Amino acid sequence: MKANDGVNYNRNYKDTLFRKLFGENRENALSLYNAVNGTHYTNAEDLEFTTLDDVVYMKMKNDVSFIFGNYLNLYEHQSTLNPNMPLRGLLYFADMYRQIIPASERIYGSKLQEIPAPKYIVFYNGTDRLEGGRKVLHLSDAFRPFGVSEGFEWTATVIDINYGANADIMENCKVLSEYAQFIAKIREECGRLEKAKSNNQDILRQAIDAATEYCIQNDILKDFLEKNRKEVMDVCLTEFNQERYNQIVREEGREEGEVIGYIHMGEKMGLTSQDIIRFIVEETEISQEEAKRLYEEYKGK
Repeated sequence: MKANDGVNYNRNYKDTLFRKLFGENRENALSLYNAVNGTHYTNAEDLEFTTLDDVVYMKMKNDVSFIFGNYLNLYEHQSTLNPNMPLRGLLYFADMYRQIIPASERIYGSKLQEIPAPKYIVFYNGTDRLEGGRKVLHLSDAFRPFGVSEGFEWTATVIDINYGANADIMENCKVLSEYAQFIAKIREECGRLEKAKSNNQDILRQAIDAATEYCIQNDILKDFLEKNRKEVMDVCLTEFNQERYNQIVREEGREEGEVIGYIHMGEKMGLTSQDIIRFIVEETEISQEEAKRLYEEYKGK
């Protein structure tokens, strides 16, 4: 049984560029696996994608999972540093294990049910600095009383994939290195256009277009960008709006300010009122009624 059997796929959700590159191409996924693990496998046909199609972050699907050898791998892309990644990973893996264990098997009998070992990596390329280029997050840090695991632990390894970080991984995965260069070029172009005081409505679109043209001319993700130029524009507009959205939320600080940030950026991203309200409830501690009230008060402002 495949991990996405029986799952209703919502076509309104977009894949992140990271997922487009590594979640649809076995060779790319295996190259990234080799770079992270220091291996040199070439049998990409043995890699089986197990990505869950109903897991989303706002309007973006940012996860790639696959079985290779005896390991169940979850690779997640993030542009913000999130201390809750171990918990998110634990819940995701629980869903994957439910799907990949054959329906005929029983986990309540005397026979040991073998499962592939989990490997959870978060690939981070936000603008905040990640000390040392990588960090291991522990689920036990969230336990009450804090740090007391009673023998149970779950981790998420966060790896910085900004251009110039973790050279050993970049050198061993050409696609990842070129992806990092492309993202860096978009940010560079955004900065240049903002200094030139270009029309704010068009800055991001112009920056993505300029970065795409530059990378094609310099043989950086050339084939991928040429074949998928329109989709890359669409995906990057959503991703970078999400990045700005997170920045607004951080700058607001207060709970109400956080909600206002969600509303404003949700509107810019084209989310429905129901999507925005649902996300506010999920990400804050306020009630559905309060979320609706704040949405009505601040929408369109």
